[in-house]
Amino acid sequence: MDAEEKALLTESLDRLLQQTPAEDIDAALADFGWRDLFDDEPAAAVGILFELQGRCLAGTSSLDAAVSAAAGVNAVVLFPTLGFATPSSRVEKSGGQLLLRVEGVAKTRPAAPSRVLVPAVYDDATVLVHTGWPGSWPSAGTGVSPESGWARATGEITVAESELIGDAAAWARVRAAGHRALAHELTGLAGSMLSLAVDHVGSRTQFGKLLGGFQAVKHQLADVRLAQECAKLAAEAAWEPQDDSEAVAAALVAKAAANRFSHAARRNCQQVLGGMGFTWEHDFHRYLKRSLLLETLLGTTETLHAELGGRLRAGSLPRLAML
Repeated sequence: MDAEEKALLTESLDRLLQQTPAEDIDAALADFGWRDLFDDEPAAAVGILFELQGRCLAGTSSLDAAVSAAAGVNAVVLFPTLGFATPSSRVEKSGGQLLLRVEGVAKTRPAAPSRVLVPAVYDDATVLVHTGWPGSWPSAGTGVSPESGWARATGEITVAESELIGDAAAWARVRAAGHRALAHELTGLAGSMLSLAVDHVGSRTQFGKLLGGFQAVKHQLADVRLAQECAKLAAEAAWEPQDDSEAVAAALVAKAAANRFSHAARRNCQQVLGGMGFTWEHDFHRYLKRSLLLETLLGTTETLHAELGGRLRAGSLPRLAML
């Protein structure tokens, strides 16, 4: 896909997200053909949609599609509990049967899905469970950002051995798909926080001088801008590796860089916005709360850094170009 095609796709998806009622966005994306685009051009489909999703604070089920596709299925995903980089659900043997004890978070839906994909721990090993969902489903978001449509999901399901469809390597690929998508969405979220701050300091004055003219303000926003560039480059580079191990490591770097950008934007942009940034009338708090949630999905910054450090010590990170 060349630059002109990407620009047209971005314009079309931006218009779709901004003009479509929240409850109709998934259907509109299906009519648009986003899933077909994802099958043909996953980097462009995910990168453009999720960055726009972050900018527009839109809520879609596209993360489920992107993540479950990495496991070779099409299902609603039950993600690990916020802050966990490893599965929080478990499969246990009970009375000659396998019992899946679900503990995680998921996107809300008006009705329960027919099939779910659940990463879980079974006999101290990681497995992916692709099974039916017999109970009710969360219909309203909870936590720090309820409007984002994420809620806690729990339950117990009897599963068959044939429904254990993946191992630790499959989970690594699934998680990497989630890290790539979330890196783009966090980049869009934090970019909007930066834009709000830049607009504010470019229009407000203090002591007869624009706020943006003060050196301290310039330095704070320059730090955020640097983090933005690093995050965008890391998110784009995460699509380049062909080897599974390198792809997983690159996705880790992308999510960690996006988390860092988001954190810098929350801290510095909130400060330069001053009291205005604390008001309900200003949009900043909406981006801040959404970023607080997504930064912890599939691993906090500290967890990702620890994993990257372990890979670095083991010599399993991709070789970097010599400067």
